[in-house]
Amino acid sequence: MTKKLIFIDLDGTLLNSKGELSSFSCEVIKKVVAKGHIVCLASGRPWSGISHIYEELGLDTVCVTYNGMHIQNPKDPSFKEIKKTFPLEECKKILKEIDFPLLNVCFEDEEKLYIRELDELVLGYFPTSRKNLVQGDALEKMDKDLYCYVFETEREDDDKLKAVIESHPPMRYRHWSRSKNSEVFYEDGDKGSACALIASYYGVNQEDTIAFGDSPNDFTMLSYVGKAYVAIPCLIQDLLDRFEALKKSNDQDGVAHKLEELFL
Repeated sequence: MTKKLIFIDLDGTLLNSKGELSSFSCEVIKKVVAKGHIVCLASGRPWSGISHIYEELGLDTVCVTYNGMHIQNPKDPSFKEIKKTFPLEECKKILKEIDFPLLNVCFEDEEKLYIRELDELVLGYFPTSRKNLVQGDALEKMDKDLYCYVFETEREDDDKLKAVIESHPPMRYRHWSRSKNSEVFYEDGDKGSACALIASYYGVNQEDTIAFGDSPNDFTMLSYVGKAYVAIPCLIQDLLDRFEALKKSNDQDGVAHKLEELFL
């Protein structure tokens, strides 16, 4: 069989609803890798939020974090790491221009995670030590460009938030699929762009790439690859209309069962 390059999202896709990797999924992925295929994790989380999964899977491949803003190979120092950030001054301007209530705001640079109100959902995606956590109104404490910029608003304020963010091009707005949170992103700093770069790096043709995802931040990745699968339950109808849905949910190891069907 032709070697395949497989990109896998984590939350809502490979991980179950508790954010856990099952032993079955771990076993299947290791067997797929042993067959000569390449598995790369592609997540919106930072490296600190996926490192334990990467290690548990025994991977040594390039991985995508912050939705494509950071591309690295933790096992290969010779790989030229790619980092993209949001300019600090533009981020400050956005925060100052918002004239409606924010339920919460969170941003992360290379050293610290800033969050107005402690939120277990957000902290679950961006794990950090307490010494690197800054709580409260941190606008004036920020001193570095940011990797992530996350807002929580009431849904009726989403359009107003989008208008503020997108008045600062090339920054774009994207809502999370299972919460009131939304985030800033770059169109050329997304998972799809990262997948294209990694495919070139490994010398794998686009038609020999596969991806699994479930959310708006996975759209460019699913659109790029030769074969795309949507993890269920998926709340985004556009993804379900465009790509093949898995038969089993993430709580039923849907990704692993499809990989087993395809390769084992």
